[in-house]
Amino acid sequence: MKQRNLSAIIDVKGLYEIDKNGYWSNEMRKKVKLVENKKQSLFRTVFGMMINPSGTLKNALLSTKWYFSVLISGLAFGLFFGQTGLDLYKTGQKGIGFVWLSGAAGIVYGLLAIPLIGFFIWTVLKMSRSDRKVKETISSFCLSYSGALVYGVLGIVFSLALGWKTSVAFGVTGVLWAIGPMIITIRELTGGKNTLSVPLATAVGAVVLISWSVFGNL
Repeated sequence: MKQRNLSAIIDVKGLYEIDKNGYWSNEMRKKVKLVENKKQSLFRTVFGMMINPSGTLKNALLSTKWYFSVLISGLAFGLFFGQTGLDLYKTGQKGIGFVWLSGAAGIVYGLLAIPLIGFFIWTVLKMSRSDRKVKETISSFCLSYSGALVYGVLGIVFSLALGWKTSVAFGVTGVLWAIGPMIITIRELTGGKNTLSVPLATAVGAVVLISWSVFGNL
């Protein structure tokens, strides 16, 4: 066992010396980046996009599959709309069936409507001569709702455990929180331009809240 460990150390040192001498530097860098990207968990990505989207986005796009990004927005809106159903159920305005319908509608909204809005943003960025791919733009846009997912989980916990009405305190707050990461995301996708990021993110936030309000009044 000791001999194997010693040989492994020798091999690592040998690779380091080869890399240091410049023979395999590019290949070694790619391997190191690949390992680092794999180590970045989905949990870390969610909280990173919530707290430090600029520093998290680049690695997240490399390590997170696009369908995981869409899943984040689906779960975020499923919890958001579900809290709305729970609030209306607690006040006697809706039945228990509406709670399940709200959660399902939110998931569909996050899986379909949010990526479609992301596609619209990609077309706008394309007209501004951005070279970003459509899948990359949609993934980035969906990841912007990582904070909404965290707020949604907290809202459901407080709603079920303490009986609070949480759709506004946690649900709406999560959607509003997402505007900040969205501004930074659009700015990153446009190479640091601020002219499109603020109006686009604000417009998307308004559309999301209006559609949620319409659903709540059905």
